[in-house]
Amino acid sequence: MKKLHFFFFVFSLFSSHFIFAQDEATIEKEILELHKPTRIINDSIVKLQKEVYQKIEVEIDSVIKNKLILRLDSLENAKDQNAINELKLDFIFAKKHPNSLASLKLMRRNVGRFTGMNFYDTYVDVFQNFSPEIKNSEEGKEMSEKLKYFNQSKVGSIAPNFSLKDIDTKTISLTDFKGEKYILIDFWASWCAPCREELPYIKELYKKYQPQGLEIISITKDEKSDLWKKAIEKEKIESWKHISILENQSTIDKDYFVNGIPHKVLIDKNGIIIGKWKGGGENNKHDLQQLLKSVFEAE
Repeated sequence: MKKLHFFFFVFSLFSSHFIFAQDEATIEKEILELHKPTRIINDSIVKLQKEVYQKIEVEIDSVIKNKLILRLDSLENAKDQNAINELKLDFIFAKKHPNSLASLKLMRRNVGRFTGMNFYDTYVDVFQNFSPEIKNSEEGKEMSEKLKYFNQSKVGSIAPNFSLKDIDTKTISLTDFKGEKYILIDFWASWCAPCREELPYIKELYKKYQPQGLEIISITKDEKSDLWKKAIEKEKIESWKHISILENQSTIDKDYFVNGIPHKVLIDKNGIIIGKWKGGGENNKHDLQQLLKSVFEAE
């Protein structure tokens, strides 16, 4: 009799696992179907981008070339908006499937990217709607931790404090500037092409606003200090402060929820995050410039 009970127990366990796996497979198929329209749009935009890139490479006329570059920007904006539209669909889907790990993975995918940057409250709402089993799973605990770092580094939050050695081994603390300076933190690396492409623009901002109270702290993710230091010298950006995550054995990138570079954070004199930009592009440049203009013109 005991053997029979054990057999039924194992059979029941196997059956429930099989049913769960079947359900998850069904949900994953539904997700693929859900994403089909936005993936078609994304693929068409990428195709257009490649065509414009090819035209830029052979174009000699500077006026036409600039128009093509603007066209690239508009296509990138369209791609971003399409990704945001897909994320909104994902939120609705995840709310309807609170017992699914596939739904949770759907939420985790964009939580640290540009796409999800302005949706903290929605992420929290959807996450709280998951069943206790999903929230307490390993994936659920990871998501909970991500939301913690997301919250402490979003616009409106008090910027996480740090005290780190700079390139000259001088200790730099965020609190040193409180009440006196606006801080632009620029997460970058010598190997990051988009990061280095933006340096002339950042130099212009520094030249214009440093006398009015702007300080820049560049924080590198370089794993080779010699390449980092050579890049600073080559780009002629010694004017502002430089910190290495590696040399400090720091987790500042985690504290500021940095999942990719370039990544910029603007902090006001009260230590509050007032701006955050993930990735490069003309839109981010324009938004940062307009915010700095409003800040220093107001003062």
